[in-house]
Amino acid sequence: MKQTLKKAKVATDFQKLSASDLATFADGTVTGLTGNANLPAPTIALATITTQTTALRNTLKLIASGNTSKTITAQAATQANALMLSLGTNGHYVEDTANTIAAGDLKKAEGIITSSGYKLKKKATPHPRDFEVVETGPGFVHLRAKKAKKGAEGHIWRYGITTAKGTPPTTVIVRFTLGADIIISDLASNTVVGAQHASILPVAHTKKTDPSSTQTSKTATQVALSKTRHPMYSNMVADPYQWTDFIYAVIP
Repeated sequence: MKQTLKKAKVATDFQKLSASDLATFADGTVTGLTGNANLPAPTIALATITTQTTALRNTLKLIASGNTSKTITAQAATQANALMLSLGTNGHYVEDTANTIAAGDLKKAEGIITSSGYKLKKKATPHPRDFEVVETGPGFVHLRAKKAKKGAEGHIWRYGITTAKGTPPTTVIVRFTLGADIIISDLASNTVVGAQHASILPVAHTKKTDPSSTQTSKTATQVALSKTRHPMYSNMVADPYQWTDFIYAVIP
C-alpha cells in the first residue's frame, strides 16, 4: 500500500560541522532530550553522548595547546566520528517517534523534532531557472535548459553577440540539439552573448488535433503530428516556437 501520510524529517547537516561545533550540537540534543516526555528513550543513552562529547573536547584542547601529533589528530577524528554516529542514531529515533506520535499531523511532528535539539530537514526547492548559463570560460559559454517532464524532446537555441546585457542581439544563430545542454565555443573574448531557448515536444495525433496550428504549453512548444506521425506546421505562423526571454553572458 502506498504511504500517504506526510512525514517530518530530521536534518543530517550536523555531519558537516567541525568537531568543535559538533560537540556544541550534541550538547543541544542532550538538553532537548533530557526530560522530554515525547522522547523518553533515545537509542543512545544521553550519558553516552555526554561522555563522547567530553572526550572529544579534551582531545581538541590538546590540539589547541600545540599537540598536533598524528596520534592526537587521528584520535580527534575517531572521537568525532563516534559522536556523529551516535547523533545519527538518536536522530532516527527522534524522527520515527515524532512521526508515530503525530500520526500524520506534520506540524505536531515538526514540533516534537525541534524540541529535541535536532533540526528539521529543509524542503527541497525547485531549480530557480528553466534556462541558465552554467559556465563561461575563455571563448565559450555553457547553456542548460530544463527538461520536459515527459516524452522525447528537442531543443532549439538561438544566440548572438550584442552590445550589453539586456539588449537582445540583432543577428542570431540557431542550433538544434536532442540534449538539454549546449556549449558554444570560439567566441571572442570580452563580448556579450544573448541567448534564447525553446524546447519541442511532439503531440500524438487524435481526431481533436487541430492540424492548422501548433499547440503550445507553458514549458515547451508542442508540435502536432499527422496521422502518419509527420510534424505539421502552419504556413500562417511565422514563429511557432515558445522562446524563453534572453539571458546574457560575458565571455572572458
